[in-house]
Amino acid sequence: MIRFIFGLFLLFALLACSDSESVGASENNSGIANITLIASINGIGDNSYNDQILAGLFRFNEDSGVPFRLLQPESMDEADSLVKAWLKENVDTDSSMLILASSEYVGLAKKLDVRFTGVGNKVLLFEADTAGLPQGVNAFSIERYGASYLSGAILGINPCMILAAAPGFASLETSIDGFRKGYDAHKTIADTLGVDYLTYNENDETAFNNIEFAYVATFSITNYILDADRPSAIFPLLGGAIKGVRRALIDYPNTGHFMIGMDVDQSGVLPKVPFTLVIDVKGVVIRYLEEWALGKDWPRFRSFGLGDGAASIVFNKNFDDTKEFEARYEKYYDEAVREEARHAKK
Repeated sequence: MIRFIFGLFLLFALLACSDSESVGASENNSGIANITLIASINGIGDNSYNDQILAGLFRFNEDSGVPFRLLQPESMDEADSLVKAWLKENVDTDSSMLILASSEYVGLAKKLDVRFTGVGNKVLLFEADTAGLPQGVNAFSIERYGASYLSGAILGINPCMILAAAPGFASLETSIDGFRKGYDAHKTIADTLGVDYLTYNENDETAFNNIEFAYVATFSITNYILDADRPSAIFPLLGGAIKGVRRALIDYPNTGHFMIGMDVDQSGVLPKVPFTLVIDVKGVVIRYLEEWALGKDWPRFRSFGLGDGAASIVFNKNFDDTKEFEARYEKYYDEAVREEARHAKK
């Protein structure tokens, strides 16, 4: 019930935000937001990564009183226009922040010339490194290699299929590689790990929002590819399109197959989720904002992961039986942390 109320709170907050309205605005700032969040396309309301970003901003607003403005474009062209508008609006400011809350916006960030905005303004890009980015753009990535490795090791007792949005995205390929390494190292069955994409067009950003493709792909995987006599797992790397996987498993409940939750604990959303790979993006957002409020310089790039709690595994007590999964978690956790550190040194 608490999760439902929180979802309604975010929905009402979203409806209250627009290009001209700001959360926490007062007479002193004339409705001009100190922080502008450009959310991922169609991302808010997914009970996942995007909603946790918004939750982090609300928490910071409650603690500091610093207002923020939420913008959710419907296309990349609209996002490009919003970025240009932010640059123009903030030519004379010196304490404004632009948050580009998706790796989808790497292309926009590479064209972002912060010389046309005020000195002291900040730009923060989510889930990307700083390769090819102009000075003045900071970035971070939540490293999923270790948590993906651990997920693969845990699921080594089941046939598995990875379903990803599209090839070519470094964050997805890192997760695929980590899951594969953990699965192959500790599987107890002879099955080969399958990998499929919603589209095979490289770097196709639209795939992250294609709920229908995810639905059809999940139907095909669970009804025609996976063995009907053995419960099998889907490891989804889809962004907002994960809603299509959830919907397909709800519509076809008689298959014994299940999915792994992503980003936010999925226990209350779907019973066919033994555990969720949880990302503490809310905590990372608050950390950046608090440092910004204190005037601290951000590192050009940061990586967070399993070792520092930014990525973790949360088990679903409503699932039929997670005891064996939890035992494998305990057995392989330290190994996964070591593998993450090793991978980071490459």
